[in-house]
Amino acid sequence: MVNIELEKGILGKIIILPYLLAESLDKGLKEEYFLNEQTNIIFKKMLKVFDVNSKFDPSLLKLEQKKMIELGDYSTNVVHIDLAIKQLKENYRNSVLDNKIRNILTNDKKETAEKQSEIMAVIDGLQNFETEQNKFYDMKELSTQWWKSLENKKVDGIRTSYKDLDNYFIFESGSLVTVGARPAVGKTAFGLNLASRNAVKESVLYVNLEMSTNQISNRILSSMSGVSLKKIINKTLNDEEAGKIASKMEIFENLNLSLLDCRDSDFTSIVQKIRRMYEKKQFKLIVIDYLTLLHVKKYKDRNTEVEYMSNRLKLLATELNTCIVILAQLNRQVELRADKKPVLSDLRDSGGIEQASNVVMFLYRADYYYGKDEEEPKPYSSLEVLIRKNRNGQTGNVVLAYNKETQSIVNAKVQMKIGEDMDEKRRLYE
Repeated sequence: MVNIELEKGILGKIIILPYLLAESLDKGLKEEYFLNEQTNIIFKKMLKVFDVNSKFDPSLLKLEQKKMIELGDYSTNVVHIDLAIKQLKENYRNSVLDNKIRNILTNDKKETAEKQSEIMAVIDGLQNFETEQNKFYDMKELSTQWWKSLENKKVDGIRTSYKDLDNYFIFESGSLVTVGARPAVGKTAFGLNLASRNAVKESVLYVNLEMSTNQISNRILSSMSGVSLKKIINKTLNDEEAGKIASKMEIFENLNLSLLDCRDSDFTSIVQKIRRMYEKKQFKLIVIDYLTLLHVKKYKDRNTEVEYMSNRLKLLATELNTCIVILAQLNRQVELRADKKPVLSDLRDSGGIEQASNVVMFLYRADYYYGKDEEEPKPYSSLEVLIRKNRNGQTGNVVLAYNKETQSIVNAKVQMKIGEDMDEKRRLYE
């Protein structure tokens, strides 16, 4: 069952062409497929290097030069990596099948009929090994599932944490939601508020490509405590302000929020990291800040690249049964129009984002364009959420209140003054 030449050939191919590791993982390559103990250990080392450095560098494997050369020689056995992975999967499938059937047959405590039944169940299960993502349902099965979901009264997803937005949509499992805005309007603030507010009750992943982890902590603590972000950054807190932050530290530490800090912008490697993190924590919400910073090396045309990434993220949301929210940059054309409110055609680089998304909403602040000359800018700004596409509901506008000094975003009717403290549950779920 073990094809050592094939396993070494795949490892050798990846060592010679390091970018193939991310692509191979995207095609479903897993460590358990390497049946030989030695090749399995080497592949695990590859994954460790990949996880730590966001890309694969063979020089960090710490393998003997002789072993590296040997694997490189075996790479000539692999012409097309896709076909090699397919064969490796088939070998693994056959090995699992063989072991399970052998265990059933050698069990003297079971009758022949029972053994036959178990063997057929094993074969049926493994026949779906390659096609488990492509499932067939008849209407009777769908009807049964629908009634069960109704009886459970459980929403397939999570609420946005903003009541006015919930009137239009929720973060449904398997959905892709796009939030677009021009720079400095409040994209990251909105993304972090969605993540931190939901992380009080649900498991959330925030994929960060723009800021340091310390900057993210500063923003969340400022929003939670009502203390000015500028004072936190400059370390100019008085005793009262320090006390307010200290009083929120336990809540901050207990947030069910994971941060994926990305050192490079390679889309394929980031998707694989999301998958691997999801295996440990089944995230109900994944926020990516932001799509425009990501790249796929094999595409030279930016529109095609963005369309590919949007479609892959939609498929990923379906595969993981979670909701993925992507933040996206808008074109400059919006600033050249008399009406500055964004429309769908303002999405930067591709209409593919619109096509793949279940919901597309834009952030708009009038004071971003018309309030820059105020001598004393107001701490609160009206943040309009313009829902331009909603696959399962109506489009429309929602007004939220954005505190620029604390980066907090709340329902407009619950505006807070800077430094004002509120009951935590009310503040997070008004």
